[in-house]
Amino acid sequence: MLGGMTDPYSRFEIARPDYLGDDHWACVEREADRLWRSLAADDGSQALSDIKCLVESISRVVLEIDGTPAAPNTGFETIVAQAHTLLTGQPGHQLANQSPFGQVATQASKIAKNLGNIRNEFGGGHGRARTPDLRDEMVALALDGGLLWTRWALRRLGYFSEGRPTSLINDLVVTPQTFYSGTLERRLLAANLSGLEPRHQRSIGVAVGQRVMRGTFVVRRDGLEPCLASDDLNTWPRDYRLGLAYGLWFDPAGVLTLTAHSVEEALRVLEPVPDSADDLTEWVTRIGQLRLPGDLDDDYAASMAAEQLVRRWMTFRPAEEHPALTALADNVKPEPPF
Repeated sequence: MLGGMTDPYSRFEIARPDYLGDDHWACVEREADRLWRSLAADDGSQALSDIKCLVESISRVVLEIDGTPAAPNTGFETIVAQAHTLLTGQPGHQLANQSPFGQVATQASKIAKNLGNIRNEFGGGHGRARTPDLRDEMVALALDGGLLWTRWALRRLGYFSEGRPTSLINDLVVTPQTFYSGTLERRLLAANLSGLEPRHQRSIGVAVGQRVMRGTFVVRRDGLEPCLASDDLNTWPRDYRLGLAYGLWFDPAGVLTLTAHSVEEALRVLEPVPDSADDLTEWVTRIGQLRLPGDLDDDYAASMAAEQLVRRWMTFRPAEEHPALTALADNVKPEPPF
């Protein structure tokens, strides 16, 4: 059957996901090449081993990107199940996560998890005393089922990769990369902020705020302005907002980047957060240690406006925040111009 196909490559071809790193794609591509060679040689038994290895490679890549690499002796079914769980619900352009389609993906993962047993019983790579009774449809079913999950996983893998907190933070501030219009919007969607641990939400917020203060307009447009315009704590979670406010006031080395404008923007970012007193107190204390009271940006009018804004802010903020806000207003209060 396999040797009779006019083009064994076209049916089993897989596409490289956007945003997936070269090293990880090389691992996947190597396994796919082995599968294609087995198909070209009409070696169904070896093809069963190769499709199992392809699924395992993708699963291990997912776990490594997540920062939870599988141990060498971890069982195949466990690895696939963990990878599937991580990719389930991954946001991304044109991805279908609605319930009926999610059920299809779940069924595909069950097929993929069976490939380990199929490979052990019928696949190549074993020294056998007897040749297994391997029929054409067995190979076809295993390949079709394995590739169904493989393609589903690959469609999500690029988004999953670029949405990981470490990768995103690195590209924003550690080794700054160029961001184009819509890049950060897409990557924040891929990160699935509301589903991240609070510490990761905050770290991403800090990095976005610090990149904004470097003057990157598209990061401001995609990561700050929509947050300012929304009071939704699901789309823009509490800890993302706290991190964003911090990043507007301090750079990665802890140097103060406070401006009259960033005073206002940080407070507006925090407006939907009901319990920011502890963070504000810590930040304002540090501000007092880093600068003497007086004008911001040598701009009397802007500093006066910032001071008045902070004092007005106290009228609708919790009492626990008032000491920090008072200290902030006192710090940015400009000296008389005469």
